[in-house]
This record gives sequence, structure tokens and C-alpha cells, in this order.
Amino acid sequence: MIRYPDPLKKGDTIGVTAHSSGAHGVFSSKLDNAIKRFEDLGYKVIETDSVRKQNKLVSASPQIRAEEFVELYKNREVKAIIPPWGGEFLMEILPYLNFEDLKKFEPKWILGFSDISTLLFTFTLKTNIATAHGPNFLDFGNEQVHDSVLKVLDILNKKRGESFKQESLERYQEEWLEVTEDKFPSYNLTEQVNWKYINYNKSFSGRLIGGNMDVLCKLIGTEYGRASDFIKQYNEDGIIWYFESCEMDATDIHRTFWQMKKNGWFKNCNGLLFGRVAGYNDVQDYSYVDALEDLAEDLNIPVIYDIDLGHKPPQLTFINGALAEVNISDNKEEIIQTLKQ
Repeated sequence: MIRYPDPLKKGDTIGVTAHSSGAHGVFSSKLDNAIKRFEDLGYKVIETDSVRKQNKLVSASPQIRAEEFVELYKNREVKAIIPPWGGEFLMEILPYLNFEDLKKFEPKWILGFSDISTLLFTFTLKTNIATAHGPNFLDFGNEQVHDSVLKVLDILNKKRGESFKQESLERYQEEWLEVTEDKFPSYNLTEQVNWKYINYNKSFSGRLIGGNMDVLCKLIGTEYGRASDFIKQYNEDGIIWYFESCEMDATDIHRTFWQMKKNGWFKNCNGLLFGRVAGYNDVQDYSYVDALEDLAEDLNIPVIYDIDLGHKPPQLTFINGALAEVNISDNKEEIIQTLKQ
């Protein structure tokens, strides 16, 4: 059964470590602002040595990044671990993590998205401990922090067995505004949110698992991407997959779905949630919607896409391992997650 960390509460210590890229340049100043925000909210913050370093797209060697993560995870004072942001090469640290050893310690929340999906996904599969796909630490450094970002603190404060509801948001950001040494713009909310449906179904449920497709696809066929064991364990509940992409084109998405299917990732799948695509292109007359329609038809499942998830913020928070119920009514969507063991 899934194990959930104890509720995160004011006065607790949050550890910041760069599993992938470090917060360098102007983003070091934004990190300072995020730390101040957390402290103003009543939390303590500690950071590891490599958080503000960057060379060849990473904060440090794979061994050092893994050691700094383990150092925080084994620190009893630390109740949650949140990276500054994602990056490119988090997968390099996985061979240096002893998941069997980490299972022996009290669970603590690991939060983030983008390349951080690599760790969240693998950690839940390997340890059966829930992880949280949501805002990174730097999202708390904006001049005005969006409600969806602040709400993650309430979500991580939930006790085992409790539920929380999130509804589709109103507007989202298409383009990022420039960050400087002393300006950390809020989300640039210019676009109307519009969730769309394939194989429309008013309600479906299942255990949540997923993340960023760009990085999760690299785990397929490796010891870090054995989703079949997780799927079998929660056969009675079924599975809801959630994905987003930030650099894939339409054919990349289609090919990745095909590979996931051939590796058994979509067995006992009750539905799929797909975020707004970023850094994306159609390929001739084939689009990501075509890829989703092909998958929905093949699996005979409902698919909701362009949801509040991924690299065009704001986004909702998804707990890997939680039992989710998706409800659609009167053009308003809601997702209820229960921290069910």
C-alpha cells in the first residue's frame, strides 16, 4: 500500500537541493526571494551546497547531487524536499540512490515538476511512497504568488485518509516574462483555460501516476520505469495517468504512447489527463490531439487534455499514488484526490 509523509506544517524545515539544474545568475536572487517567502509563511529553509552552482546544465556531478538529496532525506529535521526547478539530466542520479535504504526512513514530501518528474515517478514506483507533482521552489519567488502555488502547502498538510478538491483554473500563461536581479514577474495570465475531452465521460477514478513525458519516456524498459508492478498492486482501483510535455512534437508524443503501451504502462488504465503542450509543433497534418485520439480509441478510455498541468502555468498538484476521482459537469471540471493507502 502507498505510504504518505506526515503533514507539512508551519515551523517545519524544507530542504532545497538541485537534483538537476542549479539556480544560477538572476535566478539565485529569485531563490532568495522564495526563501524569504517561505520564512514569512512560517517555515524554515535549508539549502545544500550545490543549489546555486551550474556547469554543463547541472548543479554538480551525479554522485554529489544524489548525496545531497540523500543527506536531506535522512535528516529528521527536514519534512519536505523541493528543488529550485527542473533541468535536463536528473536521470543521472538514479543509479546512486539506494531506494531500499531510503524506504527505511520516515517518508517526507518530495515536490516539483519538469525534470523532477524523473525522481518523483521512480521514487514512488521503487518505494511505494507518495510524491507530489506540482510547483517548484522558484514558483514561490514570484512577486505575486499564484493561489495554485500557495495551495500546495495546504495539500501537503493533509493527513492520510483525507481528501482535497481542485477545480480547473481560469487563465494561463503562454509566455514567460523576463526575470532580472530585482524583478521576479508573476505569472503572465493572458489565455483562457479550456479543458477538452475525448471519449467524454462525466466521472472516472483511479490511482494517479505520471509526470513529464519528455523525461519519463527515457525510463521505459529500465529498472527505473517498471510501472507494471505499481499497476498490478492497484488493480482494484485502476490507474489514471497524467502527462505533460515541453519539447516533444506530435510524432514524439505518438511514438512515446506506442512505446508505453508496448511496455504495459496502460494496462488497467481508467483514463488519461494531459497538460498544455509547450515547445511544441505539429508534424505536417498530424497533431498531439491526433495522438491522443489514437490512444483513446485504442485503449477505449476517456482523455482530458489542455488541463492545468505543466510548463504553461499555473498548474494543479497531483499526488503520485493517491486515489483520484475526476468529475465533469456544467463546463466545470474537478479532481478530488484522497490519500488512500
